[in-house]
Amino acid sequence: MVLVALTVIAGMILWLVLPGKTMDVQEVLMIAGIVLLLGFSLFLAFRRFRDARQKFPAEDEMSKKIMKSTGATSYYISIYFWLILMLLEEKLPEDTHTVIGIGIMGMAMIFALSWIYHTYFSRKHE
Repeated sequence: MVLVALTVIAGMILWLVLPGKTMDVQEVLMIAGIVLLLGFSLFLAFRRFRDARQKFPAEDEMSKKIMKSTGATSYYISIYFWLILMLLEEKLPEDTHTVIGIGIMGMAMIFALSWIYHTYFSRKHE
């Protein structure tokens, strides 16, 4: 996970230093989304390293339940996200590959937010 995050960071740095590149609002939002997702993945990686150092099991009943709930919630929300994105596709000035990229980035953010919700907020109701 750390290797993938470092590869994405290196690619993003190379993309930012290309000559003649101007930053518009769309690119700033895309970079912000990538930084948030990389922060989330690094947070999970360091958390796993910490748990391994403290000899905690890699998967227990609670973590499996959280991942199952997170997957179900993010899938349900992502279906509606794609539906809205497809309805707005004709009104957006973006190319099809850009809209697909927005959809994939949105799904990753939905998963991260679902994981945060199920990890820190929804357990008190179970």
